[in-house]
Amino acid sequence: MGDILQVTGLYNRAPQFKFARRDSMVLSIQVEATTEEDLLKGLNHVTIVLCLQESFNSLYREMRSKDGSIGALEVRVVQQGTFDSLMEYFISRGASESQYKTPLCLNSSEALAVLENNVCARFFSDKSPPL
Repeated sequence: MGDILQVTGLYNRAPQFKFARRDSMVLSIQVEATTEEDLLKGLNHVTIVLCLQESFNSLYREMRSKDGSIGALEVRVVQQGTFDSLMEYFISRGASESQYKTPLCLNSSEALAVLENNVCARFFSDKSPPL
């Protein structure tokens, strides 16, 4: 049939399914061949960015839209354990393990590299949110 189903559980030893997507389907959008998987990834990306922008308060929106003092929204998702690696980096540079707090801002390019090397997803929007 060409449907890809995901087993979500069992009911009386019978599998329960959820529709995941069609197999080997290509969509034609503006004469560009796009797989359903690519389209769904794009929609997921847009949904995440829009939900984030809508959740910010009016001060953020004003500073982002009117005076431009806040730059474009960019979210980077890091792999599990990345912040443990960041803590290990700072401890190896002399920070006290018992006093360590995750920094709000990084000035060290080496510490920033610890985060950057573990990015598994990026979401970016330069669109200004509505006021």
